[in-house]
Amino acid sequence: MVRSALPRMGTMSGTSSAPGDAKEFLAGVFPSLAPEEIEELHGISLQVHYDEDELIAQEGSYASGVYVVKSGLVSIGKYASKGWEKRVLRFLAVGEIFGAEAVFLEREPINAEFAKAIVESSLVFFERSNILAFSKKHPYLFADLCRWLSREVIMLEFKLTREAVESMDRNLALLLMALANKYGEKTSEGILLDLPISRQTMAEMLGISIETLMRALKRFRERNLITTAQSQITIIDLESLKERARTSSFYLSIIEETL
Repeated sequence: MVRSALPRMGTMSGTSSAPGDAKEFLAGVFPSLAPEEIEELHGISLQVHYDEDELIAQEGSYASGVYVVKSGLVSIGKYASKGWEKRVLRFLAVGEIFGAEAVFLEREPINAEFAKAIVESSLVFFERSNILAFSKKHPYLFADLCRWLSREVIMLEFKLTREAVESMDRNLALLLMALANKYGEKTSEGILLDLPISRQTMAEMLGISIETLMRALKRFRERNLITTAQSQITIIDLESLKERARTSSFYLSIIEETL
């Protein structure tokens, strides 16, 4: 077993937060906890920062604790048996959690997946022994963890079905809607997505080649759904994008919370 050190404090600028802001963020992630419990949870938290493409947790390493994404975007994946090939399984946006399964399972705490920052990212970290002690004292924490895990199961099942039988255009529409909800900025022209992620990363998020993605983006531009400029994408017709997604209001509500 490879034992890893606790997360280091990085140097990413512009992401430090005042205690009040951090507590407000935690209250949004864990709504079942009372204000005094949020205060205590904040007391055992550590804000950590990672640069673009920096590894947060290695597959097979000691699971040192639980992470919550505060800003940025994180990829979760596994390595193939050959060791150098990797498969991205999902992406975590703001408010999403990594490491809870490894910490709370009653077995040796090992990361079953790797986690890597896609862009500069800020995460809130809870050391394993601290969050375990907190959960025993404040069991309502599990209500929020169950809610998050249930949502993850729903989305994983949805993605498996989607990747198997749905069209590329629908999958791209769903991804753009999820990104717009998490990172979009309303402008006079539409909803601006200015995430510094490459087209290759977007292709990985959809499980397709970059050539297939570029053809799909071109179709969306020709149908006046979006405009593109370098790394930016502006959604100019959100309602038509929703129609192309052909997804029930139930799944739309889940998509709004997760990638």
